[in-house]
Amino acid sequence: MKFYQLAFRYLCRKKSKACILLLVLLFINSMILSSCMILHATEDSRLTMQEKMGTKAVPEVKGNSQMITEKELRAIRDLDGVTFVNRLGSSAVYPVDFNPVTNSDSEEENNRKVTLLSYDDLERDSAFSEVRYRLMKGKLITEDSEKGAVINYVLADANGLAIGDKMKVGTENGTVISVKIIGIFSAGSERNQMNTMPAVNRVENQIFVDNASYQELFEHAAYRKIAVYTKNPEGIEVLVRELEDILEDRVKITTADMLYRQLEVPLNRIVRVMKLLLLFTLAAGVTITSLLLCMWMRGRKRETAVFISMGTRKKGIFLQVFVETAAVFCLSVLGACVIGSGMAGMMEKLLMEDNTAVLLSVSLQAGDLAAMFFAGGCMAVAAVCISLLPVFRTNPKDILSKMEG
Repeated sequence: MKFYQLAFRYLCRKKSKACILLLVLLFINSMILSSCMILHATEDSRLTMQEKMGTKAVPEVKGNSQMITEKELRAIRDLDGVTFVNRLGSSAVYPVDFNPVTNSDSEEENNRKVTLLSYDDLERDSAFSEVRYRLMKGKLITEDSEKGAVINYVLADANGLAIGDKMKVGTENGTVISVKIIGIFSAGSERNQMNTMPAVNRVENQIFVDNASYQELFEHAAYRKIAVYTKNPEGIEVLVRELEDILEDRVKITTADMLYRQLEVPLNRIVRVMKLLLLFTLAAGVTITSLLLCMWMRGRKRETAVFISMGTRKKGIFLQVFVETAAVFCLSVLGACVIGSGMAGMMEKLLMEDNTAVLLSVSLQAGDLAAMFFAGGCMAVAAVCISLLPVFRTNPKDILSKMEG
């Protein structure tokens, strides 16, 4: 009779022992699977945070140094890990078909100008993202929005402008562009400014436009400040060095990854706890399963002696015990999958109860099953080897001499 036939016959004959082993392996595999699911969820959350937390390096030109050019911007966009570059332009321009808001009687040129601020995405790196300015109507300039301008509500009321209207601004050399108003904002500090402040410095005369319009107005547009976003917060220092190589020492570079660092702390704590739990589970699993199998092997001395007397090699005995354990292990894996899929939601609520800043999505995935099967399988093999070690080390004649009856 083949070893696998003997294994299944033994399991059918010793149902109570098989059930005890099944319960032990089911508990251990469920613990392993739960740990793997949580570790996988934390890694997914880490990757999501890296993409969404807005980790960035912000180069800003020092003093009157050369501005950042489009050629340099192309080189920056080609850097590894760079996901987005927000260009921040600023220039004083002349209103063509509207009047700036001013309370000053000054005849100076600055009292006849407005400030043009250009962005690729106003939802980042601006007074709107810092919640200092509030959008009252319309929409902000983003990567996917149409070309246009966002103006202050005081400037709009003073000139009878509304969303959908067009306004013109120009430069000293006579270049003029027309932009469509797509949003109206409020700063909240409009009434707190000095009357003597020139128009170009007043918040009411700040006009936010897209960079396509900015480049249309200035043929060789350059930028005093940019924000370079990366998908890899861990490599922010490398990014800073690469930016310094491109822009040299004419810029001052600051980084903004504090939010990611703060949210990474609870994730690291969860990972450390779950890895420790996983190691403890594996150690306990090997110990308990080995002890259980050793007890059974002690009660199977007669059976082992009979097999040896019939010419069965130790390899055959090992394979029989291995198949017995493997069959029960596979049943426990199926049970652990059912338990794991049912407990995913409970584990997610438990982890999120005290830490709502980090969102974990705990679910049963193929990778978790593979990790459980591998870790649990190694544990089962180790337990079988430990339980059979006395058999392998004992001389067959000694085993036969201990045969009862």
